[in-house]
Amino acid sequence: RDSSTSRGLGDVYKRQILMKAKDEEIERYKDLKSRLSTKMLGETLEQHCQNAFNLARSMGGFRGAYFEKDNEVSGGTKGDFIFRDYLEGEECLSIMFEMKNENDETATKHKNEDFFKKLDHDRRQKGCEYAVLCTLLEPESELYNAGIVDVSYRYEKMYVIRPQFFIPMITLLRNAAMGSLRYKQELA
Repeated sequence: RDSSTSRGLGDVYKRQILMKAKDEEIERYKDLKSRLSTKMLGETLEQHCQNAFNLARSMGGFRGAYFEKDNEVSGGTKGDFIFRDYLEGEECLSIMFEMKNENDETATKHKNEDFFKKLDHDRRQKGCEYAVLCTLLEPESELYNAGIVDVSYRYEKMYVIRPQFFIPMITLLRNAAMGSLRYKQELA
């Protein structure tokens, strides 16, 4: 009886040690996930997008375009970045960008639509034609994970994208704008 009791206690002790080790491993993974969700490849979301743009420019794209941090407060707020592109000295495209990221530990979880009104206001204040929310919020959303999401049914000329669609979004809008400008020039 004593040997079976001590064996039973030994098994309980082993299970407790295994459970503690598993709990510690889970905590390490949670910590890693938190750090990865707060940063993207060791950079903030804004830095990631700026680096992606500069890389595309260095490879021959967007030569005459302007893509800079919006540092001027207008109407009490400002966006994150403004993109402007020109064709023969005439502005053919302008986009107000807002970048949103939130780590898993944040107490109040934001939704993408929480930022639509402010982004639309910032777009209008800065005279931009389009507004784009580049976001890592709502990571489980099938809608936002599917690609470029047109939310112009709520706010005119507004889109929501994930970071991997940042350059494709600019390219799509730029190609459409340049085609439209060339058409207008031909008509004139």
